[in-house]
Amino acid sequence: MEFLNFGIAIFLGALMGLQREFSQQKEHIRRFAGLRTFILITFLGSILGFLGGSVNSLPVVIGFIGIIIFSFLSYIITFLRFKGTTVLTEIAAILAFIIGVMCTTGYVETAIIFGILVTAFLAFKEKLHGLIRKLERKEVFAVIKFALISLVVLPILPNRDYSPTDIPGFVNFLSGLGLKTDFLVQLNVFNFHSIWFMVILVAGVGFFGYFLTKIIGSKKGHGLTGFLGGLASSTAVTLSMSEESKNKKNVKPYLLATIIAMSIMFLKVLIEVTLINSALLSILFLPMAIMLVLGVLSSFYFLRGKEKKESPKEVALEQPFAIKPALKFGLLFLLVLLVAKTAQILFGSTGIYVAGIFSGMADVDAITLSMSSLSKAGTITELTASTAILFAAVSNTLVKMGIAFFMGDKKFGRIIIGIFTIILIAGLAVLFFV
Repeated sequence: MEFLNFGIAIFLGALMGLQREFSQQKEHIRRFAGLRTFILITFLGSILGFLGGSVNSLPVVIGFIGIIIFSFLSYIITFLRFKGTTVLTEIAAILAFIIGVMCTTGYVETAIIFGILVTAFLAFKEKLHGLIRKLERKEVFAVIKFALISLVVLPILPNRDYSPTDIPGFVNFLSGLGLKTDFLVQLNVFNFHSIWFMVILVAGVGFFGYFLTKIIGSKKGHGLTGFLGGLASSTAVTLSMSEESKNKKNVKPYLLATIIAMSIMFLKVLIEVTLINSALLSILFLPMAIMLVLGVLSSFYFLRGKEKKESPKEVALEQPFAIKPALKFGLLFLLVLLVAKTAQILFGSTGIYVAGIFSGMADVDAITLSMSSLSKAGTITELTASTAILFAAVSNTLVKMGIAFFMGDKKFGRIIIGIFTIILIAGLAVLFFV
């Protein structure tokens, strides 16, 4: 087993060294560390880690100090030869030593992840610089705010369930009005840590879609526009493509973008369910996957139609993160939880299904996350939660079908309705009959 760990260290060193070697050849600058040097650095780290037995052992500490001194001297020499040179290779060499140590001190899985990440950051240097140059002031602040709510606010929020009975004087106030308060204790859905985590989760998916669009660009073809825009907001893509389709002889490109964006919504639901309560996948995976696959397959027909040289219009996406929309989603998520829990107490599963249908018309993420949370807590069954989520996805799709019909070209709207009627029937049939 130890020989395997040494092999992993050598492989990760070769991976980082290969990237640095390629970069040096491209820049025509010879630095101190290339392929062979990086292999030796990670191999040295793995040997010292093996001999010391831990990351803070004397051999590792001496080796770490030595590699820092070696890297510093190398940078000084390189800087004197090539003015304005970067320190990337030297930092990568230090990280390579640490990764080598981790391979033989019980952290081999983490070392593999770190090695791949370091190589990726080095390889995508130009892409990252290009992205930074494209960033606007509002986007920089959005990143800072997202980091603030994720790393500062979330850890300090209480992670326990509250009910209205925990509000001081609230029960006495209702009792004074002659109202029954017994059922209030069952409405223990006020977990501020969980609610804020859901906000971060949804914002994170939107973040990913927004910046992926920023890096690649949404004018690289209608298919890519549909995929990237669908990650951020499939409703925004549907509305944008519907408006573009008006008075156009060839609506195939707009159909392609819309179908892909609307289909991506099913994928987002599966991702959210997997992250919150993967047990629901035993029921929900097949119908959602069928609808996703049918949507993607139907888009292939419109992919065959050659697009004109004009690029697709930029989809009007909102900024990547803002506090106000995040708070609105948090309140919506809490409201859906309250409505679903109350409906379940008063009407059983039927109430949950009705809540899913109506909340899905506005936002499918909130009902997906709330149903996943309630089923994980044991409040509702997995079948009830899965059915409510599917009903929400259906109602959300029906709303977008309406947008396509009333806001777009009539032919465009009819095709969208025809395709997604078949897709929704297939999904419901799989849920109830398979």
